[in-house]
Amino acid sequence: MGVKLIAAGMLLWGLGYGLHSFMLPVHLRSIGCTPEQVGLVFSAGMAAMALSALPGGWLADRFERRRVIRISWLAGAPSALLYYLARDHRLAAVGMALYFGAQAGYPALNAYVASAAGVGRSGSTFGIVNAAFAGGMVAGPMLGGWIAGRWSANPVFLMSFALFLAAAAIMYFLPAEGQVDGGAITKDSAAPAGAVEGYMELLRHSKFVRFVAVYSVCAFAFYMVQPLFAQFLADVWQGDAAAVGVLGTLMSLGQVVITAAVGKVADARGSIVAVAGNMFVFIGAMLCYVYVPSAALRLACMFLLGGFMAGQGVIYAGVGEILGPKAGGKAFALLSLAMAGVSVVGPYLGGFLYAGSPARPFVVAGAIAAAGALALARLGIAISSVRGGEVGQGTGTLGTDG
Repeated sequence: MGVKLIAAGMLLWGLGYGLHSFMLPVHLRSIGCTPEQVGLVFSAGMAAMALSALPGGWLADRFERRRVIRISWLAGAPSALLYYLARDHRLAAVGMALYFGAQAGYPALNAYVASAAGVGRSGSTFGIVNAAFAGGMVAGPMLGGWIAGRWSANPVFLMSFALFLAAAAIMYFLPAEGQVDGGAITKDSAAPAGAVEGYMELLRHSKFVRFVAVYSVCAFAFYMVQPLFAQFLADVWQGDAAAVGVLGTLMSLGQVVITAAVGKVADARGSIVAVAGNMFVFIGAMLCYVYVPSAALRLACMFLLGGFMAGQGVIYAGVGEILGPKAGGKAFALLSLAMAGVSVVGPYLGGFLYAGSPARPFVVAGAIAAAGALALARLGIAISSVRGGEVGQGTGTLGTDG
């Protein structure tokens, strides 16, 4: 029941986020922001997410996870309201920082979902939750683009705010963590028994640290270009607000389909290997989107661009793949911290490169992502070869005593 409620909340949140997320960079440009300032707005969000990660892990293992989830979702809702009020990049940056800073609740959310995953189903369980978010985003970008083209971006931000509040309200119906799968355990504990107690112990786990480091390289490459897909479509391919909406919808639809596929492969072969393979698909789609002039092929590339976020939805299962029952909230927090930390300068760097040549940041990101994906694949294969057929079972041990 808990996973279903989280999936329902993610669906509404994804719809709210999808309404404005792809349009926001274009909107910021329309109110006079430079590409560097747009990048600065997104960098502010990455910085806030990095700063919130370690406190988020502490909260997940110290307090009732349902309470942490509820408060964090409610805290993130006003971000869209700040976009509505923004007249330059500064207030928009505050809104972005609020949105990503509220992800302090994500270690608790991931640990809660992990405790609900059945044996050998961690990859697909995380996939379902993240596919629900992407499912909400399928309709959001096209609807947001249509509204913005017909009226303005302002009603879009207000609608997003309302949907965020509705999603946060659903979190107040979450059952106690031990009751997620209807089991006999009724204790609503914070941290699972046997979980790693401190961050220092995690940092001494060499395979976990290597896993976090190499995936963070991939995350850096993506966040460097994330705000640029819509800008490239508008500036180079001469797309209007409706076209930007189509981009967002196709990427979200791709995320839904690819998440399901990657989740299934993750259960069978290990999440780290599955995500590494998926990264190469994303890189090819990104370069095709930038360099191939065919509009029809570009639509297919837009669909495949959703692959990165599909992989990011499943990669959290890799925490349990490596740590097993020691995967508490702090482990998820360290992964989030690393991804956000290395990506703080990514959007600004992307904006700087884009100002010189629109295609340049995508080429740089492709090279960085390829290096990260190769290292991730090697790590995943090494872990799979050691654990053999037990990889899927390992991912299912996350927090089962929670």
